[in-house]
Amino acid sequence: MYALLRQAHPPTGVEHCLSCKFISADEESLVVAGASFLSVYRLKSSDVATPTSERRKKLELVVEHQLYGSLQSIQSVRLHHNSRDSLLLGFNKAKLSIIQFDPETHDVKTVALRYFEEDLYQDGTQPVCIPLVRVDPEGRCAAMLVYGSRLAIMPFGRDHVLEEHEAFTPADQKPDSSFYVIELHKLDGQLNNVIDIQFLHGYYEPTLLILYEPIQTWPGRVAARQDTSAMVTISLNLVNQVHPVIWTLSHLPFDCLQAMPVPKPIGGVVVLATNSLLYLNQSVPPYGMSLNSITETSTSFSLKPQPNVCISLDCARAAFLSNDRLVLSLKGGEIYVVTLIVDSMRSVRSFNFDKAAGSVITTAVCCLESPLGRLHVLYACVLLSF
Repeated sequence: MYALLRQAHPPTGVEHCLSCKFISADEESLVVAGASFLSVYRLKSSDVATPTSERRKKLELVVEHQLYGSLQSIQSVRLHHNSRDSLLLGFNKAKLSIIQFDPETHDVKTVALRYFEEDLYQDGTQPVCIPLVRVDPEGRCAAMLVYGSRLAIMPFGRDHVLEEHEAFTPADQKPDSSFYVIELHKLDGQLNNVIDIQFLHGYYEPTLLILYEPIQTWPGRVAARQDTSAMVTISLNLVNQVHPVIWTLSHLPFDCLQAMPVPKPIGGVVVLATNSLLYLNQSVPPYGMSLNSITETSTSFSLKPQPNVCISLDCARAAFLSNDRLVLSLKGGEIYVVTLIVDSMRSVRSFNFDKAAGSVITTAVCCLESPLGRLHVLYACVLLSF
């Protein structure tokens, strides 16, 4: 039983969290996950009332499941003919699992498994790359980054529903024609060192933004090489399996960390960099804001100064509260609420920073809506604190 792996001590840290209707179609659930475990909570009213006569909310553990692998990424999606959400789990190297909640056994069940670990995809090496899993906002497809050089596309249309008999099949043996792989170097010869991938809101077809750094640099070399990040956006035609490039942008700050798609009706994407905050949209010029004085020498990208703000987004975690507000949890525990100031053309013209409170050092953040419509922001840390 322990010939290959024996877990001496269960993990105690939370690395991922999200909210979805995993247990019931009528209420939101909080899903938290670590290295090899998955826990599902729900909000429950406690017996203790606040001075305003409102009952406090507490988290009640509903399901806890052990994972047989190192979890690297997690997303939720509503599959066809299902009233509850399913979870897409990306494991170490290039494994993908889709699980659902089974009310009969009161446990999770595996719907489909897929792996992309053939030598063809590894290019003869063992690259260290997180298998990022992203889901289209409309639930039309999902994408997974495979070894940093390929994208595995999985449609979720009526003709692409996964069945249990499709499990345990390698990517090159296709019992169905739904899965296909995109080689990134065919989109652009310099498309490597992928930083993040995100699906954008408000497009007719699934549209994927890829944030990457074709020629890497580091802070000690910005005097000779700076603004090395770039982005490319592709439109996915799931029927014909074609993916034209519709939008490119280069010479972004070298310290870009992640991309966050902005919900409708604003659209576009917010890019978090270590020393700046950017807003990019295909229809308007890019807008950037400097967060500290380091940007004066580290980048040539046009940035506007922000008075009374001196922060760094290194190791920060963020989540959208609404279509024009997001919450930032910094590495020191400070919490900021950032408001996107838009004009009549729905173009972002400024960012407004409001320091809200302080919290634990956060490893993941998500928003959970209660049955009464109140929005709760939950911060997960390495000590399982919420």
